[in-house]
Amino acid sequence: MARAKDHVENRNIMKEDFGWEVPVELVPLPSKGIIYDPESSLYKKEALKIKAMTAKEEDILSSRALIKEGTVLDHLIASCIAEPNVDPSELTMGDRNALMIAIRITGYGPEYPVEATCRKCDTMNRVDVILSDLAIKRLGINPIEEGKNLFEFKLPVTKKKVRFKYGTVDDQRDYDEKEKVMKKHLNALVDTTVTGALELTIESIDKVTDRNKIRHFIQYMPAYDSRALRKFMRENEPGIDMGWSYKCKNCTHENDIQIPVTTEFFWPST
Repeated sequence: MARAKDHVENRNIMKEDFGWEVPVELVPLPSKGIIYDPESSLYKKEALKIKAMTAKEEDILSSRALIKEGTVLDHLIASCIAEPNVDPSELTMGDRNALMIAIRITGYGPEYPVEATCRKCDTMNRVDVILSDLAIKRLGINPIEEGKNLFEFKLPVTKKKVRFKYGTVDDQRDYDEKEKVMKKHLNALVDTTVTGALELTIESIDKVTDRNKIRHFIQYMPAYDSRALRKFMRENEPGIDMGWSYKCKNCTHENDIQIPVTTEFFWPST
């Protein structure tokens, strides 16, 4: 016999007793799902349903343990996805960002205030970004095969053929953990942002797949090759265009900025 508690939990109390349901909306995935494995529930998924943020999700955002662990946003996204069998850790970072922005809008609205310094007169400006106006960046290139997160690019100087992928949430987590270890053993002044990002994404170089050899090549590849590859990847990566323009309140100079995701993004002070 079902317990009274189970009976209550299985009822839609919000709808039946309060006449209100948590809104659900469909969020387009910039990748259109074509780079996910055919065995994944994300394969060819052009959009995902999410439910609006509630007080339950605010509890997640307030969790000191999750914040310290660095997984608070992963748990938030998992809590808001309104479809079965979707593993948020499989999402590419671009698709994840699309969901993150949509979830933030459902919770605190589209207005996102940031501070930016004018490039011409150095005046600090408060810029009110409208998140709902940010454009979706669709995948700009075809994978080597549908259902594979793998792409090719020929380096202009060394002429090597590089195969790379777009990093997933799992990949980024592994990269962050490796960065922590590296910083403990290397001079803190050494920043491995460029080489680390390339190690995260490059799968092979002229069919060489040995990770140590790839790491060595990345360390000593011509800067021109490095920059060309990163530019190609950035321009074609599916995600959200985080660029925004504003006029300086002091000199009216038109500024272009990349929207910073600060603590105000999910923890607005007002």
